[in-house]
Amino acid sequence: MHPRAPHWVAIAAVAGALLAWWLWPQGADAPTSETPVSTDAQGRVRLTRQQERNLGIRTERSRAATDVPVTGLPAEAMSPLATTTQVTVPFAGVVTRVLVDEGEQVRRGQPLLRVQSRDFIALQGELARVRAESGAAKEQARRDALLAKEGIIPAARRIESEARSAAASASVTEASAMLSQLRRPAEGMPGEYDILAPQAGRILRRGVRPGQAMEAMAPAFVMAGSTELDIVFTSPIGLHSTLRPGLAVHLPDGGVATVVAVGADTDALSQSLRVRARAEHAGALVPGQQFEVALSLPPPEDAVEVPASALLPHGEQQVLYLLDETGYRGLVVVPLGSDGGRAVVSAKGLRPGMQVVVAGASVLKSLAPTE
Repeated sequence: MHPRAPHWVAIAAVAGALLAWWLWPQGADAPTSETPVSTDAQGRVRLTRQQERNLGIRTERSRAATDVPVTGLPAEAMSPLATTTQVTVPFAGVVTRVLVDEGEQVRRGQPLLRVQSRDFIALQGELARVRAESGAAKEQARRDALLAKEGIIPAARRIESEARSAAASASVTEASAMLSQLRRPAEGMPGEYDILAPQAGRILRRGVRPGQAMEAMAPAFVMAGSTELDIVFTSPIGLHSTLRPGLAVHLPDGGVATVVAVGADTDALSQSLRVRARAEHAGALVPGQQFEVALSLPPPEDAVEVPASALLPHGEQQVLYLLDETGYRGLVVVPLGSDGGRAVVSAKGLRPGMQVVVAGASVLKSLAPTE
């Protein structure tokens, strides 16, 4: 016998005695015959029900993964581009009254702002002039058409009259269009006009105040015309091949948005992609709010979902413990994603329906082998 063999035998005996004492129920009488921890030829550990209870070991069945969660993606809520309207001041002037404020719901054609402008007075005069000219041109064209029909004047004169009439009508249309979203208030001062809402919706931002001098085409309000909300977030460039419209995005208020567009290029500094998702209802979120979202990616064929508590660090890897007919064994897995409560992993030999240790796995780490 090796001269140091008795030393190792003594250590093994002491370790076995300590483990048996640990596994024996607290407060129970000493057993007449101890039930040791048994192992098979591969070193897989077998435990009795009582030993499992003493160690706090609990198992759950793994499930086929339905998605791979990618959490912690920085995002910002925005009003959808297609339904967001910038309301501008068509004529330079001074704001005399602000009729709505941020957050208010308005109807189409509702007055938003009152402005006093010399340009507005000039346009009203111009509109009256071109209307008069258009009426005269139409009447002249009618008379020339009759005279040309009777052969009194040449056809060229009739054509010239019709052209002047058409030009005058175009001037009326142009001037009227400039006033289409405006209204002269009945009780207003000379040169005052009201800017009307171009659509029904909510006022997101107000950029004017009473007494403010405004230039022509200066922005006054930003309106959102729907209850939908866009969620713009950044995704790692490594996910580009799996990103596509239709993927689910989980929001912090419990809502779910759907990816509608994926950026065509990447940010040079952050090496990330800009992704836009659409939520049908804003919920508790408001435009401009920043938060984090979780993206649900399609899982690989061999992906399995387990409780996140089943995973333990194993050097630079992750390991979980399985229970089968041969006992407990550890299995190194490849983590694909986690949302805190559940983890999606893959590993050779790991299938849905297997018993996975979700509590007490740290004890097994010193007993069961890792494959």
